[in-house]
Amino acid sequence: MPTLAQQKALAIIPHATGSLSCLGSCSILYDITWKERKRKLQRPYYRILLFLSIFDAVCSFSLALSTWPIPRGTEGVYGAIGNTQTCTAQGFFNQILLGSPLYNLMLAIYYLLLGRYNLSEEEIAKRYEVYMHITAIVPSVGLAIAGLPLALYNNANLWCWIAVYPSGSEDYNGHHVSELQCERGHSAWIYRWIFFYAPLWFLILVITIIMVMLTLSVRTEEKRYIELMMRQQSSDDIVASNSTEENKRPEVPPRLDIDVSTSEEAFHLERSRKMFYQATFYVGAFYLAWYVQYFNQRNIEYFNCIISIQYNPKLLPFHSVIGGLRH
Repeated sequence: MPTLAQQKALAIIPHATGSLSCLGSCSILYDITWKERKRKLQRPYYRILLFLSIFDAVCSFSLALSTWPIPRGTEGVYGAIGNTQTCTAQGFFNQILLGSPLYNLMLAIYYLLLGRYNLSEEEIAKRYEVYMHITAIVPSVGLAIAGLPLALYNNANLWCWIAVYPSGSEDYNGHHVSELQCERGHSAWIYRWIFFYAPLWFLILVITIIMVMLTLSVRTEEKRYIELMMRQQSSDDIVASNSTEENKRPEVPPRLDIDVSTSEEAFHLERSRKMFYQATFYVGAFYLAWYVQYFNQRNIEYFNCIISIQYNPKLLPFHSVIGGLRH
C-alpha cells in the first residue's frame, strides 16, 4: 500500500492535469463554436472534432475529480469524500471515455477518404458522416449504461471505474484472494476487457491499418507524379528536336492534356502529403496517450500510477489539438 505522501500525490496530481485537459478541450470547443462557427460547422472535419472535444471535456472533468467521488473512509485512498452514488457517477463518465478513441478512428477514416480516395468534404458529409457519429456515440454511451445495472463502477484507486468492491477481494483473473466477499463488480477484469481494453486495442489496430493505407497512398501519388513529369520532359525533348530540322514544321505533341494532368497530380500529391503528415502527428499523440494508459492501468504500483495520471487525462485533448492545427 502506498505511503500517505504517495496517496496525496496520486490524489492531487489529477486535479491539475485533468483541469488542464478540460481547459484544452474547452478551448477547442470555443474555437469551433464561436470563432467563424458558420464556416467551420459546415465542414465534417470540424463537426467530428467538435464531438471528440465534447467527449474529452466531459471525461477530463470527471478524471479531474480524482479521489473525491470515492466513498468516504475507503482505506488507502486520500481525499475520498463521496459515496456509492458519486463513485458510480464518476465511473459512468470515465467509461464514456471510450468515445474519445472511437472519434479518433472517425478522424482517421476522414483522412483516409480525403487523402486516399480523394473524396470531397461534401461527399463525406452526405454519404458517411452520420454513420461516423452513430458508430462513435452508440457503443461508448451504451457500454457505459450497461455498467450501471451490473454495479461495475467502484473504487479503482485513482478514481472510480470498473473494479471490484471491496477492493482486493478478487485478483485480475477474477479469483478470490482474501476472505473478503465481493459485493459489487464481480469479475470486473472481464468487463474491463469487454467494455474497454478489447475495443481500445481493436481501434488501435484499425487506426494503424489506416495509417499504412495513407502511407501507401502517398507513395503511389508520388510515383504517378514522377511518371507524369518524366513524360512531360520527354515531350519537351521531342519538341526541341523537331524544331531544329530545316524546312519542316515542328510537330508539337499535345501538351495541354499532360500539363493539366500534371497540375492535377501535383494538387492531389500536395493534399495527400498534408493529410499524411497531419494524420501522423495526431496518431502519434493517440498512441502515446493510450499505450501508456493501458500498460499503467495493468500495474497499480506508485511510480506507474504517477506516469499514468501524467499522460491521462493530461494528453486527452493533445491529439485533438494536433489534428486541429489546419494552418
